[in-house]
Amino acid sequence: MDIKTLLDNLHDEVSCSVCMCPFTDPKQLPCLHSFCLHCLNRIQRTSGVHGKITCPECRRQFQISGSGNPSELPTNFRINSLLDVLAIKECSAVNVKCRNCDKRSAKTLYCFQCCSFWCEECIVAHNIMRENKDHRTLALKDFQDQDIKAVLERPAFCQKKHHENKELEFFCKDCKVAICNTCAVTLHEGHGKMPLQEATDERKTQINSMIRSLKDKVRKKQKEVEQFNQKSIAFQSKVAEVKSQVQSCVDQIIAIIEARKQDV
Repeated sequence: MDIKTLLDNLHDEVSCSVCMCPFTDPKQLPCLHSFCLHCLNRIQRTSGVHGKITCPECRRQFQISGSGNPSELPTNFRINSLLDVLAIKECSAVNVKCRNCDKRSAKTLYCFQCCSFWCEECIVAHNIMRENKDHRTLALKDFQDQDIKAVLERPAFCQKKHHENKELEFFCKDCKVAICNTCAVTLHEGHGKMPLQEATDERKTQINSMIRSLKDKVRKKQKEVEQFNQKSIAFQSKVAEVKSQVQSCVDQIIAIIEARKQDV
């Protein structure tokens, strides 16, 4: 999907199908459907089943690892990137909240390394910090298509407490989640792991294979439907022919009866 098409359909891309509002802390289920964390919490409370969740879209039920709370589900980082793009796109109409002071302002800047928004006052403190000297910041009003693309391609960071600045680098095959280097040597020690890019390529291959298989099944079903329609048309034609023959026979019988009536 190109940038223009994406921007034109942005609201649909970032709307939760449960609450119909822009996502809040989007969590992804194993079926790849995503929903707001508070929506999933409400669904689990309503079901009364702890540790399991039923997808509102495909109705499949999944076991939640760890504590069994929906908060343990992986975050959908692409949706978070799209939410940032939405804020950038609508900055002139909607004030954007600063990461540091929570002040909302249309005159906000975006840091591509921090992946966050900063107001005019806080960006000064951000820029004077030594570790931020190479960070690139840009006012939202100055964004171009290539800048939006850079936001969409930003790295994903760990959601664990105290790991927020750690980039996700590995995939835990036991827990089925993306993890940072610190998680790999602490929380997931002894688990099977692989580089995140390798896991991504593997998943893409699996998905593409599934798509090809589904397309083959769809083509097969379409062919069967076409054959059924052809048989249906032939059957309808035969029915019409039989009706015509019956009507002709009835007309002949009536004519014979009328002739006999006249003779009598």
